[in-house]
Amino acid sequence: MTDGDADSSSGATLFFAVIGAQRTGTNILRETLNTNDQIAMLGEVLSPSPAPAHWDNFCRGLPVRSVHPTSFAEAEALLDQYFDFVRYRIRNHWEGNKKNRSHAIGVDIKYNQLTRIGPANWDSASPFILFYLRSRGAILVHATRNVIHCAISTLIASQRNLWHNYDGAVIDRSYQIDVAECLAYARTIAQHRDAFLKTTQDCRVVNCPYANLIEDLARSGSRQEIPERPGALRNIATALDAPFQFRYDGWLQKAINVPYSQLLSNYDALVRRLKDSEFSALVPTLA
Repeated sequence: MTDGDADSSSGATLFFAVIGAQRTGTNILRETLNTNDQIAMLGEVLSPSPAPAHWDNFCRGLPVRSVHPTSFAEAEALLDQYFDFVRYRIRNHWEGNKKNRSHAIGVDIKYNQLTRIGPANWDSASPFILFYLRSRGAILVHATRNVIHCAISTLIASQRNLWHNYDGAVIDRSYQIDVAECLAYARTIAQHRDAFLKTTQDCRVVNCPYANLIEDLARSGSRQEIPERPGALRNIATALDAPFQFRYDGWLQKAINVPYSQLLSNYDALVRRLKDSEFSALVPTLA
């Protein structure tokens, strides 16, 4: 991926990365963005997957030495090669050849994956991946969510073994979560978020709050087309130089679709602990 690739006005590829914590709506954002012919986004490319364009599978076809760069130039060349491969896979192997003309190509990377790739002895405060994306003019879409909601969603998804609700599953029982674990995870998310914001002040960042995205999707109605309004999707479309043409068919739904007071058998204990924590301002959001 070269600097010229980022100039969408010349008909070249514009790269973007959606970055955030788990359970911040990146999956439903990906599916929504992919309904636009001008945008193609892959899932968590640094997570294990059989998909050929994911990082581990790409690396298996390379010499061992090349996937462990020792210098800045080697790491930069490796990521250039990878993103060129991503572009090739999207343009030539997307189902039905639907994305052969997409000019905005993106990937999903989680906070805790940002330090995975880089040259040996990289000691900058900014993860090498962010440095690389900035140098290539990539757009960063920052997926955010209420950190307590995010932590609860993660803990419940683990208990239910249901991470994405494609079947209209309804919660018909209550769950108990470890309150200390919930708070610890929320603190981790907040720390990762703050570190990301600190190291991307000079990057092209578009915010995508989870609640705002859900509001966008709710406008789709029975016709599935999402009417254009100010919000996360419009901001992303503008940044990616793409027309506002998105659909939501309702196939993927929220995993938690009941009030937290009904979901959690130890809801009162959670609220008490939250009131005595740095997250006290978020207590009303659980009502």
